[in-house]
Amino acid sequence: MACSILFIFTGGTVGSTAVNGFISTDPDKPSALLDMYRDRYGIDFDYRTLQPYTELSENNNGAVINSLLDAVIPQARSGRYDGIIVTHGTDTIQYSAAALAYTVAPDIPIMLLSADRPLEDKLSNGLDNMRAAVEFIKNVKTRGVWVPYRNTVGGDVYVHFAARLLGPAAFSDMLFSADNSYYGRFDANGNFYRNEKAVMLPDEIEPLNCGDLEAAARKLLFIEPYPGMSYPDIEGIECIIHKCYHSGTINTKNFYPKNFFQKAAEQGTLIFAAGIDGGRSYESVKAFSGLSVIPIKRIAPIAAYVKAWISLSAGADPRETLPKPLGFDIF
Repeated sequence: MACSILFIFTGGTVGSTAVNGFISTDPDKPSALLDMYRDRYGIDFDYRTLQPYTELSENNNGAVINSLLDAVIPQARSGRYDGIIVTHGTDTIQYSAAALAYTVAPDIPIMLLSADRPLEDKLSNGLDNMRAAVEFIKNVKTRGVWVPYRNTVGGDVYVHFAARLLGPAAFSDMLFSADNSYYGRFDANGNFYRNEKAVMLPDEIEPLNCGDLEAAARKLLFIEPYPGMSYPDIEGIECIIHKCYHSGTINTKNFYPKNFFQKAAEQGTLIFAAGIDGGRSYESVKAFSGLSVIPIKRIAPIAAYVKAWISLSAGADPRETLPKPLGFDIF
């Protein structure tokens, strides 16, 4: 029996065309993607396509992610497919990938497909990423949500855990996993090599039931440290994900951050410090407990934000959900 794959097209560069110097979504791109793939690699699988919406990923928000989940979850649980490939842009793929990892709990592989350039560009990684997605569904078959991506021309396509991606870097379209904890990689010949160092902890909580993310977004902040930063007003905020510096630290010495943390504690706002390795800590980390800052270890900051976001939307306590493995997020 031929492998059955569902393609869910939502836009992004892989579903866009460059016209007059600007890249925009193209409603004809789904068929073009499959035609180009057929010309290069051939198609030896059955497939069906859906196009629930089309959007550039920089316009991603709670409503778009809710639409994505509404499109993917019933199909993933239908039992009709051996795998699902979802097109998405690279700007915010980390957020959508984590949302799928926390809510779907699939018995099949779900692959998020993106590209660094429109497919017409001979340097685009789109078709190589798609080849890896197809081969993963056909031959590797590991359940879960994954992101296949080639960073360099001629390089391997790495398959990332959906809830371990780091945020985008300025002037770069590359994707990386936190602490280089990717699942595996495909070489140029399509051979798959498992990363034997990749930790895969079993789920300790049930998949989250996502509610209205647009409403929940008003209760949550995601902030990043920098010297001299001015902390925002947090009236009405229930939860804060505070990204750390690479060493797992934030400023806990000066007046302004200390005052911010103390005010948050007084009004019952939860503050989680994300981006902490879990090994040796610097002296500034000692102050976390006295300032009611909760460290969460070995989880990518964006994944922590999305997990807290979905938790709030579902009425779940982030103190219960954030520290417990789900969707292979904690490594």
